[in-house]
Amino acid sequence: MHHETGAVRATARVARWYVIGLLLWCCSCGDDNQLPSELAVASHGGVNGASIYREGSRIAFYGDPKGTLRDVETVFLTHHRRDVAWAGVTLANDGTMVVAPAAELPLISNAEGFWSEFRGTRFHDYAQQSTKVLGSDLYVHEAASGGRSFEWRGLSIKVLDTPGYTRGAVSYLLELDGRRIAFTGDLIYEGGRIFDLYSLQDSIEETETRGYHGYAARSADLLRSLAKLKAAEPDIVVPARGPVLLNPARDIELLSERIRQLFRAYFRTDALRWYWGEENLLSRARRILGSEEIEWMPMAVKLRQTPPRWWYKFGTSRLLVSDTKAAFLIDCGSEDVMRWVQRLKRRRVFNRLEGIFVTHFHDDHTDFVQAMASEESVPVYAGEEIRDILERPAAYHMPAMTARPIRPVSGLSEGQTLRWHEFEFQYTYFPGQAIYHGGLDVRRDNDERYFFIGDSFSPSGLDDYCLLNRHLLHPGLGHFRCLDKIAAMDGDYWLVNQHIEEVFRYDQQQLATMREVLEEKKRVIAELVPWEDPNFGIDEQWVRFYPYGQQAVAGSAFDLYGVILNHLPEAETFRIEPQVPNGWRCVPAFAEVHVGPRQEERVRFRVTAPERGRGPAVLTAHVAFREHDLRHWTEALVDVQSAIPPLR
Repeated sequence: MHHETGAVRATARVARWYVIGLLLWCCSCGDDNQLPSELAVASHGGVNGASIYREGSRIAFYGDPKGTLRDVETVFLTHHRRDVAWAGVTLANDGTMVVAPAAELPLISNAEGFWSEFRGTRFHDYAQQSTKVLGSDLYVHEAASGGRSFEWRGLSIKVLDTPGYTRGAVSYLLELDGRRIAFTGDLIYEGGRIFDLYSLQDSIEETETRGYHGYAARSADLLRSLAKLKAAEPDIVVPARGPVLLNPARDIELLSERIRQLFRAYFRTDALRWYWGEENLLSRARRILGSEEIEWMPMAVKLRQTPPRWWYKFGTSRLLVSDTKAAFLIDCGSEDVMRWVQRLKRRRVFNRLEGIFVTHFHDDHTDFVQAMASEESVPVYAGEEIRDILERPAAYHMPAMTARPIRPVSGLSEGQTLRWHEFEFQYTYFPGQAIYHGGLDVRRDNDERYFFIGDSFSPSGLDDYCLLNRHLLHPGLGHFRCLDKIAAMDGDYWLVNQHIEEVFRYDQQQLATMREVLEEKKRVIAELVPWEDPNFGIDEQWVRFYPYGQQAVAGSAFDLYGVILNHLPEAETFRIEPQVPNGWRCVPAFAEVHVGPRQEERVRFRVTAPERGRGPAVLTAHVAFREHDLRHWTEALVDVQSAIPPLR
């Protein structure tokens, strides 16, 4: 939908919230707490613009979001993120010198190089870093790193290395009117909060943990940076977003303790304890909790006997073999699995493959599904919730994806059953390890019941270590939904994780413990992030473009959808405004989308690539709702190909 009056109302509503917030902040300050006379702070587009005026000239921190500053000599950036750095780009385009973190120069002055490389690595991405990177290079005049100082008209600006929200972020510290002012970027948000949690996902070098498995792992850096900031004893902190901090020491303590509360809960049911052992978990925990002991959940009851005579395991795959000598494969992530299946066939373990079921989209479960299905001429089954990402992986941006489409996929609906010889299969949506994830309940006549859960649980707990897999904390979704499914199962059943030899099950106390941990995480995250619902702070893709990546011919038009998941418990209207490069066209220029509570809706845009020019392009979008005004918040990748001239 595209309503001019509605869009104007939405924009006015956002502006009104910023004005109200500024007035409330000013009213809360006594005469002793007013900003120094040389310092001005203005908010627009979700970003603070701070500037210091002296002797007829200015310097700025973060940028000029309102576009009203003049005579700015230098702008100081604290990190590379485009959803903040755009305000500095506006100044740089007018000739202002740029100072940016030395450790993040590759993502600022060589942003185009990042996107060029990312196009080739995004499908098998285990680094799990935010892609909120500028779409084009920004020239940086001076690099800032800890210990360095910049002098400007008698003012000394000290640089602190403060990694946390991003890997190489810095803060700037200076004194005005006898008060110490810190510009900290997104290191901390007013009220002892941080803007989101998923941006902290990262690797852990000392335990050789990849970013994929590093749940908010940069929290350890964040805590060290907060301690460093507190030691600097700032009187005022001006963050990149949100209100100015007038009691920084209190907010630092609040944020630090909330981070520790979150991890005290997280480590209790850490699935990786099963895979990597207790000492590994303790090593990861000590980085954040110090020497505290973890009250972890007891291991699930495990079936250590020989697996059923009718199944075989290799890698992340299970092969089910009927008494008729027909076989059914669950997942196929590697060429080795294909060769293994073929060897079993040659050995007459089975004589024909009749189908493949895919639990979820990760590459170690899907890379060779299409090759296996084509070779054996068999159908592929998956849940309707997973089908599209398997058929069109390029249309998505998710962790550890395959680049190989699986077509066609026969979609199964919730509760649908398939009779296969002496077996009955029943599909259920099972969004544990990832949002695009299914489970298969397998019952063999007069035999035990096995529930294939993909990668969603291990005997030690929840596989929720990668925030970018979108672990939602809503009733009836995410691991809450999975626990509901397991609790409702009756009879003699076993849970089957595709990576684990043993099958296992939980007792009622363990199910209650995992639910308790989820509730505690939800409560703490609600206090940690400045959003109306905590899921906005853990779901980077609550708004996204679909398809994420596609090709277009120069001069041609193509469809691009804005997809919004409303995490609020009530309906809300969202404004989405695509930002296309010069020479491109987008119709409509913006749209308003009314989304029901905890529902997902999409809106279609018609985008036209320029007639001349070719190569990659990054398209972004501004998003607004309530008081939130988020600039360049999500992106899509388009590769423009030259039009082929007609034959003569």
